[in-house]
Amino acid sequence: MTPAILLLAAASQAAPGQAATELRGLWVVRTALVSPAAVDQVVEDASAAGLNALFVQVRGRGDAFYLSRAVARSPLLAHQPREFDPFARLLQRARERGIAVHAWINVLLTSHFPGVPRDNVVALHPEWVMAPRAALGSSASADLRGLLQRVRSVGQVDPDAEGFYISPSAPGAADHLEAVVRELVRGYVVDGLHLDFIRYPGPDYDYSAAALAAFGRQQQSANPLRATGEWPAAWDAYRRDVLTNLAARLARVAREENPALRISAAVVPDRALARNQRFQNWPEWLQIGILDAVCPMTYTPDRRIFKEQLIDARAQVRDGQALWAGVGAYRLTLTEVAERIAEARSAGASGFVLFSHESFSRAGFRELRRVVGLDPAQALRAAQRGR
Repeated sequence: MTPAILLLAAASQAAPGQAATELRGLWVVRTALVSPAAVDQVVEDASAAGLNALFVQVRGRGDAFYLSRAVARSPLLAHQPREFDPFARLLQRARERGIAVHAWINVLLTSHFPGVPRDNVVALHPEWVMAPRAALGSSASADLRGLLQRVRSVGQVDPDAEGFYISPSAPGAADHLEAVVRELVRGYVVDGLHLDFIRYPGPDYDYSAAALAAFGRQQQSANPLRATGEWPAAWDAYRRDVLTNLAARLARVAREENPALRISAAVVPDRALARNQRFQNWPEWLQIGILDAVCPMTYTPDRRIFKEQLIDARAQVRDGQALWAGVGAYRLTLTEVAERIAEARSAGASGFVLFSHESFSRAGFRELRRVVGLDPAQALRAAQRGR
């Protein structure tokens, strides 16, 4: 056995007292759902790797990879028959293999910057778009087309933006997102709802007209833009509270439809950064019971930082809640993935989720089984055979 395989086998050993129900997950991006053959391959790959949970991106950019009346079908499915339902097919295949399925939705990120489809929510409701401070102009509240152009111009040079976001402050936006979640959870029997992009791109967002007006009313200010500078702590708290209220609302709706559902979120691992720059106060979401599980996106290539972030996150998790380590497989070798899984186990995580499916080859998935599936006795036997 080569040194690399010995390391993979060693990394797969469970930490003392580790539960047999460890979640071994994989994020599946929407580009893996564009045909029946592609969907089937996802499940085959997960099974070959010994994984037991798939986090399936059924809402990527305000669209649907499932049958929906609330939102438009994804343009990536344009060449498939209308009756093709990627999510239903994946659910069926996964159930046959005993693999859990979590519906992964991008909440606020809603469209790429160029080429917004006419039936996308950004095109239908430009007044819902989240705005950065730099995009404001004298006619921002009246000229929505001009505002969208300015948001695009600012966002395209901001690596954290990734596209148009909708504002959780905009009247009607939260209603729309609630309808999306309710329809999805009512229509498909899933094991969990996974919330992603339920955060702001950065501290210079959300200066949309709706957010400023709501903050102005809160502060009893006739000039809400000026008020954001006069009361910066209150402005930050407003943005955190709006996001927390949205997370609570979506979780409540999902549980109304399926009380057994596990609600999780992909979160910024650095708590200070999450709270003060993305206004994503996920420790509070755990504390008040919005989330059943938290998945810090611990994508750093630094092993020390990775483990420190997980230990910090573990301290936020209460009894009955889960910590699932997000592993950035896209920037790691298979040996490094093995190391991260071992570190996650030693940090007290109750599972891990690998980002993402497209980061592994067919052979890589088969080799991944050595990382996730061997118990200590099996690892010892494998090492002895390889001598």
